[in-house]
Amino acid sequence: MFKKILIPTDGSEFGREALEQGLDLAKLSGGEVTILFAVENPYQTLQSYTTQPLEHAQKLMQNYKTEAKKVLSRISAQAEARGVPTRAVMVEEHPVPAILEAAKEHDLVVMASHGRKGIERVMMGSVTDKVLHNCSTPVLVVRGSAE
Repeated sequence: MFKKILIPTDGSEFGREALEQGLDLAKLSGGEVTILFAVENPYQTLQSYTTQPLEHAQKLMQNYKTEAKKVLSRISAQAEARGVPTRAVMVEEHPVPAILEAAKEHDLVVMASHGRKGIERVMMGSVTDKVLHNCSTPVLVVRGSAE
């Protein structure tokens, strides 16, 4: 069964159902989870388009990392309370390559999807979609709820 489950998160309520499903699977299979939070540096993406000083981007990145640590701590406590061994990992990288790399060490990836269709899907893109189509590890996609 699935002994090592990767659950990427961005800390939003949207991914809550995927988190719950991943923790349930780990509990049922006697497995462990890795909660992955990929923090992308906004300055690298917008460097040539922004007039903000580098210090502003560094402060913004530090705020993102602080928030990521809080999210990972909260989710780890949730998992441990349910009796699921958990490892929390934060990386400074775009989510897609970070997830694909981490997936190599896991039996299953559990992710949320917005379920967008048509032009909205093309315009918005999807981390889940890119992982699903490029990952050699099985991926369980859970329709997220933004309630």
